[in-house]
Amino acid sequence: MKSSRNPAFQPAAPSAAASSAPRKSGASNPDYMTRDEVLAILGIKPQTLYAYVSRGLIHSVPQPDGRSSFYVGEDVERIRVKSAARAGFGAVAASAMRWGEPVITTGITLITEDGPRYRNRLATDLVRAGAPFETVADFLWDGTWIDRPAGWTAPDTPAEVVAQLSGTAKLRGDPHLVQLMILSLGLLGIFHGSMKVRIVTGATPTQLARQAIRTMAGSFGFIAPRRRFVPLRAGEPVAAGLARALEIEPSAAALAAINAILVLDVDHELTSSTFVARIAASGGADLHACMSAALNTHFSDTIGCRADRVEELFDARSDAAGVITKVKTLVAAAQRVPGFNHPFYPKGDPRAALLIEIAREVGGKNRRALRSMLETVDLLQSEFGLRPSFELGSVALCRALGLPPQTASGLRSLARTAGWVAHIFEQRLAAFMIRPRAKYVGAGSTG
Repeated sequence: MKSSRNPAFQPAAPSAAASSAPRKSGASNPDYMTRDEVLAILGIKPQTLYAYVSRGLIHSVPQPDGRSSFYVGEDVERIRVKSAARAGFGAVAASAMRWGEPVITTGITLITEDGPRYRNRLATDLVRAGAPFETVADFLWDGTWIDRPAGWTAPDTPAEVVAQLSGTAKLRGDPHLVQLMILSLGLLGIFHGSMKVRIVTGATPTQLARQAIRTMAGSFGFIAPRRRFVPLRAGEPVAAGLARALEIEPSAAALAAINAILVLDVDHELTSSTFVARIAASGGADLHACMSAALNTHFSDTIGCRADRVEELFDARSDAAGVITKVKTLVAAAQRVPGFNHPFYPKGDPRAALLIEIAREVGGKNRRALRSMLETVDLLQSEFGLRPSFELGSVALCRALGLPPQTASGLRSLARTAGWVAHIFEQRLAAFMIRPRAKYVGAGSTG
């Protein structure tokens, strides 16, 4: 789609990467593919590709030359593996590991075009109804919805854990928040000891999970101006504790906004980090080890830190033209634009739409940087066909609240921890060990 409305969108010359010969399947950068690559990989005719695009099964992004399009690699891969799955049991098992068919039975989350549905309740509906994060977490953990005020009864964070965490935070001037959250889980695991010790002391998994999440929330104080751990008060809602740790005014609108981010991202089915949590649980690891395994997997550029990349793209010092230049460079190199086009939501991520709506309400009129960001997002949607994903929505809302960098990544990690706990509990009830098999292809083989 060629733009004629904004000079900043005039197509740049295609890069060498964009104009080179078609890459092979499995190339180092498969985020976007050319038409010829898609036709070769799927073994289809152009008419079939256009049918996939018109039905929303494969999404396209205009190339900088304005005359052709790139196609989202994950969409192409999903169709490829579904076709391969028809070849037999082995193909089904292999293809299921790459955005393919379901491999684990769960009663926790169903992903729909309207967003994740937690058991029988749509996440966006829960946010609009003002459901507290704690209530949603409890609902995923035990399957029973109980309306109760926000806040948990849980053991305080041990002083020894706070001391170790605070000391480690001083190892360097800018530790990543998620790394400190990972450390907090490890310290809590050491403090509570072995499974046998936990049974003797009467520490229940639910109480330990609540304590872990509240401790992680207190770690947000390390990215606030005072750079210190802020323990949550007895019965204090997680959203309120986060506002206090981040040193912002705990208005009703601010607390509702923080709660919205948490509720919308509690769980998203079988992500790689969720799968790791279930693998650890199936092998008999303790609760803290399972959560740590998941969070360590989550802490990566391609999963848990995507919001950091959105913050970099929409740097507060960059104007719309600067952001657009970055986007055109990414598209020309066939790379995904951070914060856009989640493969599960071909019509757009409803979680992002809701977060952006809230961001406009709580900060759109008062924060110049937020207004500039959202105006640029609107242009990217209309000119490039880019659809905001959850990460972009969470960054926009955090900016509306005036929160520091890394907050969006931290909130996502905090929310997902509650979801991982639900999967850990469910996997333990399943009572089997997850142990896939590998297909040996021989030394030096690339097949």
